[in-house]
Amino acid sequence: MSLSEEVEFDNRGHIERFPMFKKFFLALVILLIAGLSFGLGLLYGGGEREGIQIEYNPEISNSASVLNAIENSTQVVASKNGKKYHYLHCPGTKQISETNKIVFVSSEVAETSGYTLASNCKPR
Repeated sequence: MSLSEEVEFDNRGHIERFPMFKKFFLALVILLIAGLSFGLGLLYGGGEREGIQIEYNPEISNSASVLNAIENSTQVVASKNGKKYHYLHCPGTKQISETNKIVFVSSEVAETSGYTLASNCKPR
């Protein structure tokens, strides 16, 4: 049984006696530094934090009901590709794809934007 060993030379041309030992030592130093850094990070950055508190604000809740009232008002729908607008109860509304659909708050806003009422659609 024979054991062979690779021989490495240093900068001066001499044979290095323990080349594998130096590689293991370097790996050990890197692992120790990484572990120490992780431990210090947990020690100083892992303190307890305050919990999140959610507070109820009635003014904000009232504004949400105003938004719902606007949504339920006389909204009109138009297509990006056309120049006609439809009320939500009209049959033309179902033919407009979701990607091309534009929703206006009222018919006045749609007309200001250059749209006209479709001929098969009448307001209620």
